[in-house]
Amino acid sequence: MISTEPTEMNTRTVVRGVIAGLSGVGFVLIFLFVQTRLVSLPVLLGVGIATIIALFAAGGTTAVRRLAGRTETTTDEKRETDWWLTRVEPALEDSWNAWSDIVLAVCLGAVGIGSFALLVTSSTNDPPLGLLITGFLGINSALISLAFALD
Repeated sequence: MISTEPTEMNTRTVVRGVIAGLSGVGFVLIFLFVQTRLVSLPVLLGVGIATIIALFAAGGTTAVRRLAGRTETTTDEKRETDWWLTRVEPALEDSWNAWSDIVLAVCLGAVGIGSFALLVTSSTNDPPLGLLITGFLGINSALISLAFALD
């Protein structure tokens, strides 16, 4: 019997997973940037707009509606919360795959290493504490994401 299910990921699935991973990284960066106050408001808005565009490209209008807190009435479990960051996972779950985990691990690792590099090369006597926090969170999150990517 010949299976009609493809055994390999097609190009569309790979691209969709990579874009979903980039969107996930964008939401993590928005959260980190707001908490640590490392970037200016225009940079934060630029990252936010790029992240929403990536979310739309990965999951379409359904993903954007889920992020906005509007769930479908066809689901048995209604997922509503007041905190926007908890709605990211349901918004990206349809397009998330192994490629998304790889993108998340690589990008968060780069953010962590970059934060430590900026901290070490800082010319001021009192570098921002936010760089240290972002570095530790980036490296630890990358290691956790790497475990899921290798699974």
